Amino acid sequence: MLDIVKSMISNWFGSGMEVSYSRINAYRTCPWKYKLLYRDGMRLPPTPFISLGLSIHRTLEQFHLRKGSSFDDILECYNNAWVNEGFLSPQQVQDFFERGQRMLENYWATNKDATSEILFLEKDFNFPLGVNRLRGIIDRIDRHPDGTYEVIDYKTHAELWSAAKVDSDLQLSLYALACDKALGFVPATLTYYFLAHNKKVSTKRSREQLDSAVALVDDIAGRIMKDDFKPNLNGCYKCDFKNNCPHSPKKIKG
Repeated sequence: MLDIVKSMISNWFGSGMEVSYSRINAYRTCPWKYKLLYRDGMRLPPTPFISLGLSIHRTLEQFHLRKGSSFDDILECYNNAWVNEGFLSPQQVQDFFERGQRMLENYWATNKDATSEILFLEKDFNFPLGVNRLRGIIDRIDRHPDGTYEVIDYKTHAELWSAAKVDSDLQLSLYALACDKALGFVPATLTYYFLAHNKKVSTKRSREQLDSAVALVDDIAGRIMKDDFKPNLNGCYKCDFKNNCPHSPKKIKG
């Protein structure tokens, strides 16, 4: 209801709306899915993958906040941060817990002698972007010995993205804009840390890419405020709402 009121006010006064990468991404995936999530208030059920991701993110945040100095410190944080939701059996819990532990073991071995300074963990931002406002949270921001800044976002899924996919990724473009316009610096490097592979894939952003990201956000926000929620049926087979969405094809429902 609050979203609807905000949209009505925005339409009346010609202003924009508050958006985030998650909202923009949901709309790009399927406008109707956006409506179900952010207008109708439906919630995604917990899954093992979501729980593992939350557990790892919280572990690394707490470990670095505490300035941990050993792998035992990481394990303690991991045990405290473990999210035990969405699992189908005790065996599945154990399998995912061990999967996360292997990620953390590799992370510790690779980063225990790092020389960069961690400036921010879970850094939030909220700033005007064109006629809209963009908000979000960046996992981590480092400053290297040469004075340059690196934005780091942790990924726990199994897929290792190609450099080309990272180079064109919208989320990193929005993070670059946030650093420049809200946090007061221009990042030299934008990085996804694929923890399942213990591999960083880094990129940069040109002014043209940033301008394109602003235009995309403006376009999608405008369509949302016009209640343009025409469904995209191409992804129904993997949608979390495929069993109760009125637009889902019958063969998907079955």
